[in-house]
Amino acid sequence: MKISNKVAAVVLAVLIAASLAVSCLMMNTKQGYHEDELLNYNLANSPELLLEDIVKAKMSDGTPLKAEDFNSYLAVGNDHRFDYGMVYQNQIVDGVHPPFYYWLVHTVCSFFPGVFNKWLGFIVNLVMMAAALVLLFRVGKRVTDNNLYALIAVGGYALSIACITTTIYLRMYATLTFFVLAFLAVTLRIYDRRNQVRIFDLILLLVTVTLGVLTQYYFVVFAGLIGFVFLIFSIKDKNIKTLIKYIVTALIGAGIALAVYPNMIMQVLGSDRGVGSTGSIDIDFITILTYVGYKLLTYVQVLSKDMFLNQPWLFALCALAMLGFGVYFRFVKKQKMPRKAWFLIVPGVFYFMGIALISPFNSDRYVMASMPMLSMIFVFGFIRIFNLIPNKKLHIILPASVLLASILGLVIIKPYYTYGKSTLYDAKTKDCLFVGTAMQEWNKNLDKFMLYDTTTIVQTSMDIDGLVEEIEEFARDRGVVTNGKIGGMVDSFIDSGSGKGDEQSKQNNLAATTIETIKTNKTLQSKDTVTLYISRLADNKKVLDYIEQNTQFKHSKLIEADMSFEDFYNWYDYFVETESYCNVYQLTK
Repeated sequence: MKISNKVAAVVLAVLIAASLAVSCLMMNTKQGYHEDELLNYNLANSPELLLEDIVKAKMSDGTPLKAEDFNSYLAVGNDHRFDYGMVYQNQIVDGVHPPFYYWLVHTVCSFFPGVFNKWLGFIVNLVMMAAALVLLFRVGKRVTDNNLYALIAVGGYALSIACITTTIYLRMYATLTFFVLAFLAVTLRIYDRRNQVRIFDLILLLVTVTLGVLTQYYFVVFAGLIGFVFLIFSIKDKNIKTLIKYIVTALIGAGIALAVYPNMIMQVLGSDRGVGSTGSIDIDFITILTYVGYKLLTYVQVLSKDMFLNQPWLFALCALAMLGFGVYFRFVKKQKMPRKAWFLIVPGVFYFMGIALISPFNSDRYVMASMPMLSMIFVFGFIRIFNLIPNKKLHIILPASVLLASILGLVIIKPYYTYGKSTLYDAKTKDCLFVGTAMQEWNKNLDKFMLYDTTTIVQTSMDIDGLVEEIEEFARDRGVVTNGKIGGMVDSFIDSGSGKGDEQSKQNNLAATTIETIKTNKTLQSKDTVTLYISRLADNKKVLDYIEQNTQFKHSKLIEADMSFEDFYNWYDYFVETESYCNVYQLTK
């Protein structure tokens, strides 16, 4: 069955509207921020980065910060509206990502100076995801030459938890998804033209590569995998002229991106997120082998939640069906895989597996851009299987199943990044005291500190006892043969944050203990009650005892307990993937 372009356009518009409407509903329920979402606003909007001298100085003498101090870190000031040079410099200092996405966020926020809220960054994601879904349809149509098939595939992704999560997570991954699909779409466009490629096609390719590289470095991985498939088929078809134009144009685009942001070389090769992150790894073979198994199984769990109703068995069943019928088509029916399907399979599958193995955290955000391809692979695979059924009326089962699964997923599965568990947004006092370590955990709570008249931030050397042993046990319980190596990685991570690592770490972190300042802190002395945050890495009991012995606050009541190891995928997530990162108390005299 085929449908006209006009009908397809209407159905596509409905699917996009439904997807964005669900994302808006989820965003409306979103309470709190991931640490990187807060960092997102800071890097896009403020010349005062989270670890700058003004905060260090106030920490060292116990001076309280006010709500407007935190707001200035997250919102655009009147004197920095449309200040793209500031944003550019922030990315150099942060040393992790290129600037284009932050320019987009800064542009939106510049229309609302002094305002920090979740909806401003969300605007960028909404626009990018709407455009990405259009591109996904165009990719599906080029692969199958069938509007209906393309719409089923778009619907399967657009109404999935994968799509909703990508849209509501306030980082660059929706934008990356757009550029990945744009590169795939323009590559298929050029492939279809054979040796008749047009200047306009090359311009599209040039712009896509330039902006894709300037958005997120993982774009290069996708472009390489997609380009590899294009290379193989172009050589087989002897479309050498087009291949040369394609490669040269892509290289020029990458060169332009490099000229715009030359710091990307050091960020990719030397940062703790790039190639340089592998330089200090010294783990034995059995630890690597068992950790690889754990990582892959964990990402199967991630994929299952995002697209298979949070049921790994359902993913396994669908994957086995795809593989089994793939063998049947190839060796029994003697039908080769359609060429254009490889443009989905190679980048989608190999990117997902590769990132699963090398990602610093076990998180869906690193594989978000591969989810549209994976969704389309499964949908097109089952369309091929259902086409074996002679009775065409029974083919309705597939789109009906996709729709039913999407609705069930949206009803029964809570997407990542909506949070909503915390009670800390209902402030119990007017003033706050945060006690952390040199890991600077306070920057994960900026949005909550904005609820208080004053927030005093101090640091303690009273680190939690037995943390390394607890993490080793956590890893062993999940089948990783640690041989003490995981604990060594934890020690290295903590040392780099506490100022015990390299010179840059020492400069970026306040290693001195400042908890002693609470003894003479006039702001705290004048209060009858305050809210106390004790960070995850600080020793909870020792801090409470110290406060009781050295201040007038003699009574404490637990408001909200920190999350446990069991809430996380791996030890690294335990440090960063949370709403509060603290045990929180109400102190009274």
